[in-house]
Formats: sequence, C-alpha cells, structure tokens
Amino acid sequence: MKLLVKSFVGIFILLCAVSCASDLKKGNESNKTEKTEATQSTSNGQFKLRPMKQLQLGNGLKVLFITDNSLPRVSMALLAKVGARQDPQGKEGLNALMVQLLEQGTQSKTATLLADEMGQIGTEINMEPGNDFTVISMDALVSSSDKLLNLFSDMIMNPAFADGEIARAKSQVIAQLQKKIDNPSSYANDAFDSFLFQGHPYANDISGTRQSVLKVQKQDVIRHYLNNYRPNNALLAVVGRINKETEAKVAEVFGKWAGKPIKDFSTPEVKPIAGIEVKILSKVGLQQAQIRLGQIGIRRSDEDFLKLRLANVALGGEFGSRLNQKVRDDLGLTYSIYSYFDARADRGPFAISTFTKNETVEKTLSEALSVLNDFVEKGITENELKASKEQMMGQFPRAIETADRLAYNILVLNYYGIPISYLQDFRKNVEALTLSDVNAAIKKHMDPKNLRILIYADEKKVSAQMAPYRPIIERTK
Repeated sequence: MKLLVKSFVGIFILLCAVSCASDLKKGNESNKTEKTEATQSTSNGQFKLRPMKQLQLGNGLKVLFITDNSLPRVSMALLAKVGARQDPQGKEGLNALMVQLLEQGTQSKTATLLADEMGQIGTEINMEPGNDFTVISMDALVSSSDKLLNLFSDMIMNPAFADGEIARAKSQVIAQLQKKIDNPSSYANDAFDSFLFQGHPYANDISGTRQSVLKVQKQDVIRHYLNNYRPNNALLAVVGRINKETEAKVAEVFGKWAGKPIKDFSTPEVKPIAGIEVKILSKVGLQQAQIRLGQIGIRRSDEDFLKLRLANVALGGEFGSRLNQKVRDDLGLTYSIYSYFDARADRGPFAISTFTKNETVEKTLSEALSVLNDFVEKGITENELKASKEQMMGQFPRAIETADRLAYNILVLNYYGIPISYLQDFRKNVEALTLSDVNAAIKKHMDPKNLRILIYADEKKVSAQMAPYRPIIERTK
C-alpha cells in the first residue's frame, strides 16, 4: 500500500502539470454514454485528446474510459469528493485514517487475504487523501483485469473496519505524525498552513494530530464512510487495454454500489490578515531556518487562475524566476526558493518557501519581501510574459502524454467544475494573455502589505534578527 498525503510536492505536480478537467455529462438516467473522439496531437494551437468514453450509472457514479493499447495493463482510479475539509472538529485526520483502512479487510476478505490476492496479480492500492478530495487507484496486467476489478471494487464498496485494524491504523498514523517533526521542511509546511488558515479546515494536517486521531472511534469511521463514500459522490476512471466487455463488467460491478443523498457542508471564512504577522516556531538545535510567507490566494474556479499561474512562473515558479535569480543566484542565501498558488475548492494559499542559515534569516526574508513588493508594484515585463508563456506551453503536454495522467487530471479538475475546453484550448488561452491582463490580476490578488510569515528555527539563533518584526514565539513540544 502507498498512502500519499498531498504536500508541497503534490501541489507543484498538480499546478505545473495541467490543471485541466472534463465536463462529464450530468443526468439521472441509467448508463448514459458520451464519446469523445480525439488524439493526443496538436493542431492549429488546439490540443486534441485521446479517445474516451464517459458513462453515468443509474446510481450516479460517473465513469471515464480511456483506451490505451501501448502496454498490456489496466488501471482504475476513483476520486471521492471528500477530503480533510469534511473532518469533524476535534477529530481531524478521520478521512485519511478511514482511507488507510480500505485495504485492511472487506466483508469477505481479511487484510492478509487481500494482501495475498494483490500480491498474486502484482498490484497494490495507492491512496491519496487530500484537502478537498481523495484518490484511490490500482493497476494490473490486462490478463488480471477481472481480478483487479473484483479486488478494487470490494475494497471500495465493502470495507470491514475491524476493531483491531482501526487500532493498528491509529498507532501507525500517530507514529508517522511523530516522524514529521524530524523533517524540518515538512513540519514547517504544516505549521505554516496552521498559521495561515486560522479557523479554517485548511489549517489542519490532513493526517490530524495525535490527540485528534486518538479520539476517532469505530462509529466515526463507519459514519464518515457511509455518508461520503457513495457512487453519486465519486468519479471513476478506467484506463488501458479495455473493450466493450470491460466497460460492461465495470458498469455491472459498480452499478451495485448503493447511492445516498450527500449532505451539503460549509466552511468558515478565513480570518483577514492585518499587516505583517510573524511567528517564530522554535525548536532547540535546528541548524537551518525554514521560512514560509504568504497569504490567502484564490479558488480553482477563479477567472484569474490562468493569469496567476503565468505570474507565478515569473515570480518563483521556475529556475529563471525573480526569486530564484535574486535570492539564490545573486546573493547565495539559499539553495532553493520558490512560490506557488494552490487553488482549491475554497481559497487556497499563495506562498513563498525557502530555507537558509540561521545567521541569514532576516536578510533572506527581507530580500524575498523586496522581490515580492517590486513584483506587485511594477508587474511582470514583456520578456517575462513571453518566457513564462513558453514555459507553460512547453510543460503542458507532459500532463497528458500518458493515458493515466490524462485520466487523473480529468478526474481532479472535473471535481472543480472546469470544462474540457480548458484543456483543449490551453495553448490558445495562454497565448491570448496580455501584459495588462496578468499585471491586473497580480495587483488584485497579491498584497505584500498583508502577509503571514513563519520562521521555523532555534529562537536563540534568530530572535535578535527578527526583533523588528515583533514576532509571536511558539515552542515545539
């Protein structure tokens, strides 16, 4: 099993890869089908996609089939429209824990038997619980496609949630949380989210805390599964060497999954940032300082999404960016500095991330702030506009070069309600962006006068430098 919790790396993959989606047809009728005939080539600036078929089952499950005969394999990926945002207050980490339990036994198979049967066909289940949604996937050789379908559907539709497995999973999660403290970069990422999103679910670690995980009981796991992991709250992609028989078997098996009305939920507004708010998170003995600074960014549905993607390339999204050129190359203050917009269902973060020696914390921070101020005040240049467009269009095809990548991105961004034309017209839409478009979006969404800044370091080594910022000091336990 691979449990993949989305992090800064996951953010970069999602933002830099594609940010595309498919507008799967809606309807209540059983087994509604739509075909899209296309290829993975470009013509007159428009991307054309692989052949695909979209099917909606009577229980509400939307299924995407993408044929790929390049290898003798089949893969399945299910996106459930539930993430850490839906974790109950005080029981943060519930969704991630529940997902981890899916391979720990079904109504008819123990965890050991499941592991044996997966081993026989050379597969494992990959699980990616995120803030907004969860992706669960498996693959196998085409000769084992029937077994793959049976195992995958059984784990999705018939989990056992045995008492012993819940206790074991909770112990594993708590141990993993403790290990995070030993990874300064990962720990700083989580701490920055907590500082930035005060009072909002995005402030929470996807895996929860030791205290919140201990509070999770079996009935919480079962209730969370039954209320959220329903076919009418999910999207399924089947990719590989498939045919009409495969499609019929998938429809038959997953058609037995019982639907249920999904309750709406809301999240609180993030507290506004007033000025420059700084926190030093202190851990004795740290030899380097982790620096995170940023503010609340945009939703994925924001009309300025593409403009800000381009702006971020110029600011800190690639090696030739302003932050990298100034702070890393010219001044030698760090080995790595980058910026990103993580656009989500709610407004996600805009952040700058770097690290440096304890002795140069204030210098590194002030230089990053100087670059950001200049960027917002003056905007990007014509040369940066051109270079950023080339970078975006050059990277984009990699996101759809394999059928699995295409399917994953279609699932993810269908969740955000983005039409398939975003993918098909990507080149045309990027080329159409003007300097005034991008600079207006920068001024609208980026405010260097109102930021939250986290320094993860040994306070004894950095507090004198940071005194002018009047930081809050918090010590790790």
